[in-house]
Amino acid sequence: MDLVEHGGSATKRVPPWIVVAAAGIGVHAFNHLTVVVQDVWRFIAAPEAAGLNPGTIYHPISAVLYVWLATTVYSGRNWGRIAITVLLVFQAVGRYFVFMSYPSLEVRADLVTGWALSTVLACLLWIPMFSRHHFKARSTVA
Repeated sequence: MDLVEHGGSATKRVPPWIVVAAAGIGVHAFNHLTVVVQDVWRFIAAPEAAGLNPGTIYHPISAVLYVWLATTVYSGRNWGRIAITVLLVFQAVGRYFVFMSYPSLEVRADLVTGWALSTVLACLLWIPMFSRHHFKARSTVA
């Protein structure tokens, strides 16, 4: 086991691709946050035209959820890796329906970029052998 000593306690070294994966999950969280900001901006600019839609609830919850899952993935929790994978699969399916509903280039470019990022994240979390070691059961070091 690859351990690093920090002031008397040993911690597991985090593989670089897990750091990149956690950052990528953070990018997804940031994207959800930007949608929230856009919704608030629209509400301020034209309150009569603003409305409540599923995204009004989905995006702020998702932003917080993604940040939390990024920390669990970074810390080596296997359930976090499984949860973010399942979430990314469901989000990929949802993106398909949004892709078909909104033909604008900007929306579709954002969706395709999200699909690509999700694919890279899944590969980083599941393919490298060292990633699997990062998510093995954690042993306590006295």
